[in-house]
Amino acid sequence: MLVCALIVMLEGAESAARKQNPLANPGAYEAAVHGEEARYSDWTIHVTFSHPNYKLGKAEPESGAYLGAYVLQNSTIHNSMEEFNNLAGKRHASFFKYVGYGEPFPSEWVSEVKEAGAFPHIAWEPNDGLAKVKDDSYLRRFAEAARKADVPIFLRFASEMNGTWTNYSGDPDLFIKTWRMVHDAFEKIAPKTAMVWTVLNVPERPIEAYYPGDDYVDWVGINVYNVRYHNGDIKQPSAFEDPLQMIDYVYNRFSRTKPIQLSEYGVTHYTVTDGVKDNAFAIAKINRLYSSLPELYPRVKAVFYFDVNNLAEYNEVRRINDYSITDESQIVEAYRQATASPYYLSHLEDNAASAIVNQPFTYRGHIFELDGELYVDEDFFSRILQADAETMKDGTVQLIRWDNGIPRVARVPFVSHKIWSGYKLNGITPLWRDIRALPLVLAAKELGYRISWNGIHIYLEE
Repeated sequence: MLVCALIVMLEGAESAARKQNPLANPGAYEAAVHGEEARYSDWTIHVTFSHPNYKLGKAEPESGAYLGAYVLQNSTIHNSMEEFNNLAGKRHASFFKYVGYGEPFPSEWVSEVKEAGAFPHIAWEPNDGLAKVKDDSYLRRFAEAARKADVPIFLRFASEMNGTWTNYSGDPDLFIKTWRMVHDAFEKIAPKTAMVWTVLNVPERPIEAYYPGDDYVDWVGINVYNVRYHNGDIKQPSAFEDPLQMIDYVYNRFSRTKPIQLSEYGVTHYTVTDGVKDNAFAIAKINRLYSSLPELYPRVKAVFYFDVNNLAEYNEVRRINDYSITDESQIVEAYRQATASPYYLSHLEDNAASAIVNQPFTYRGHIFELDGELYVDEDFFSRILQADAETMKDGTVQLIRWDNGIPRVARVPFVSHKIWSGYKLNGITPLWRDIRALPLVLAAKELGYRISWNGIHIYLEE
């Protein structure tokens, strides 16, 4: 049986995720995380449908992922897109630039991006706060300039609002109201612009509160950085963190309805925290991420590498890590090989937005065994399979999936469970997320899916 075959592959008895008490020190924290990973296999659920099932977003490729980068703070390559492309051995489809809200539209830079055969990605930051963002002449001029550029633009407005370090965080209602106003202005004036709503991978808990809604977001982005220590603190080791696990929450939550963008990805090879140069660390993380995206994360449709040596930057607080790849031959060669696949796109795809296509979907994260059954977060059924879920009076969960107008119903028990969800901002205290988990095999079969597996890959077919 499937369940028996899968259970054999699960290691250990009780998950570290069930531990309720916070750990006292970083060593214990790291040990708990390693224990957690040892007890869970690296499962991926793959879901395919028998008919077109997804409407493409603005500038979204039907398959593959745009290869992108940030090079404007790398003086060793003269901030040059052409030099970066040459070193990487491949043209990049998009480059990004930070623009403060209130600054003019970067028309000259956009022209340079187009001349490089790419399309622009603008990180537009209201650093003076959301109160400065109004439906006024500045906003409309910026949108009009975007229209005149006559090229699709990723507009990443007010990213990382889920943290406390930006001047536009702390008020989700105001954020959503402001975002929708900006969206509506660009939809009217510059409809080629794709609004990208981007969070940092942590903290997770505020993320949902800031989401403006599917009608107001074209792409969902996430910023992820692999460092050897958090906050430059040697007591906060983080080398064990997996870049894949760091994107799972956002990917699982939003990928069924929106293309996912890694708006910034960086990995350090040198940190002043311990003064150690560690090219192998950077190479391993780059290989792990870029080699895994095509099969495990097919809904990631763009990834931008952050090619910056923060040790040389003007902001003294950030002079901790060197994320650049272009000054280390070993790392740039690893990046070259990791991105060589034609899966990583060098050009804007000329797909019709709103086209209905058949997309593969995946779900990543913890699947656990309990009393001979495999369980997965209820969100898998409601988000990925888009089943209606209702808690019944007898304590079971009823799932309904509509199959050509015919309801398929599954009524299954649920269990409460805790899974590891990263770290708190102090970098030390573990953070657990509560989930309601449903029996995977039983529920999927009752909803009419065929199930097969290959090692740690579980396949659901409609």
